[in-house]
Amino acid sequence: MGEAYVEMFTSLGCANCPAVKKMLKELTSELKGDITVEEVDITTDPTRAAQYGVMSVPAVVINGILKFVGVPNREELKKAIVEELEA
Repeated sequence: MGEAYVEMFTSLGCANCPAVKKMLKELTSELKGDITVEEVDITTDPTRAAQYGVMSVPAVVINGILKFVGVPNREELKKAIVEELEA
């Protein structure tokens, strides 16, 4: 089984970021596998955000690939993580 390294790009005052953060927390405990979630504040780490072309938050990068900008559908997010775990 593979691993999923999830980078969640956020910023202070982001209205939708808490919803994505909650979804990721739930999915991490629900799914079996090696899942690491890192929260990245684009105001303190703009270079990292620029590497992925992140222009707005929330944004979710999984294993180095920008997968979602905005609030993803929970099932789509789950599917994207599972695909990486099964890779």
